[in-house]
Amino acid sequence: MDDSAEKTGTFDPFGRPPAESAAPTVTRLHRLRLWFAAYLTWMVGLFALALVMFARYESGDPAALAPWLLVLTLFYVSLCNTLLPLPTTWVFLLLASEDVMLFESAWLRVATVALLGATATMMANLNEYHVFGYFLRARLGDRIRRTHLYRWAIRWFDVSPFQTLTLIAFIPMPVDFVRWLAILRRYPRWRFAAAYWLGRLPRYALLAGISVALRLSTWEIILIQIGIVAVLGARLLWTALRHPRETASPVEESA
Repeated sequence: MDDSAEKTGTFDPFGRPPAESAAPTVTRLHRLRLWFAAYLTWMVGLFALALVMFARYESGDPAALAPWLLVLTLFYVSLCNTLLPLPTTWVFLLLASEDVMLFESAWLRVATVALLGATATMMANLNEYHVFGYFLRARLGDRIRRTHLYRWAIRWFDVSPFQTLTLIAFIPMPVDFVRWLAILRRYPRWRFAAAYWLGRLPRYALLAGISVALRLSTWEIILIQIGIVAVLGARLLWTALRHPRETASPVEESA
């Protein structure tokens, strides 16, 4: 990403990417490696901490159960994005439920689930941002930027990108096209991260609050997650069958 563009947040009004003369391929690859080093450190640290907490719990310390589950949640959700689209709703419902009972205080359970969930999702989406951002700077990104859909969407996105990303982060969507749009647009990575953190925080608080208010059991939570996956799968299948040509990738449309 061009440093000046990241600092100012300025973009070309016609959807063209900032000039890359100041950011050669070697520099971009170096930044990608730095990110992977940071992300890998984050994941390895969580894994090691989970092992420590589990060992303490196995040795007879019941107080280690809550941090063990929370660290496992951070690890799992930090993996979940378009690159690895694992279901997450069940995690937040379960952690806030009375079956797990992380804390006696329901409000503390809701706040903890929301804060940790938003942080883990932010890390997962930043990982996607760096991976997609690197590969979409090549021909694939140029082809997508030449499509009519991209040129239309980018003008809509540029009106209020931060607010749009925050809103989309709150609304559950099977396919987050706006996130990909922000990556293609090279929206500043830390504003991108902040927008998703702020959007996911109330979303996860709402899920945790529902679990607390309805006193959902583990089996009810499992059924809810299965139902969500089934509905989303049926919707995507129906769309693919009904509009086979419209679901073609932007690369195919621009070829």
